[in-house]
Amino acid sequence: MPFCPKCKAEYVEGIKVCPECNVELVEELPEEEVEFIHWEVVRKVPSEMVGNMLKALLEQEGIRAEVRGLTIPWFDGIGGSSWSEYHWGELIVPREQLERAREIVEGYMQGIEGE
Repeated sequence: MPFCPKCKAEYVEGIKVCPECNVELVEELPEEEVEFIHWEVVRKVPSEMVGNMLKALLEQEGIRAEVRGLTIPWFDGIGGSSWSEYHWGELIVPREQLERAREIVEGYMQGIEGE
């Protein structure tokens, strides 16, 4: 079966060009390299909304970021906190971008607290 090397769609025999990508089909797709990323925590976040807001802030600065929830769904926050401190999850970035990400997030948070 032929495949499109761009969109990875599979086609029936006889089709030579991907109608979506306008690219010539190949008999086999090349194996994809797996990218391993060492993630580091920038900051604990109190909610998914705050995490996504900070993630967007970092992405605007060209930093790859993810929000990792630590709570168990449907159990009202169980899992992401201790008795003394609650946090919904963590904002994480690749290790190489950690220092810059912390500077950006801390600068933003200081700006909010200063208002």
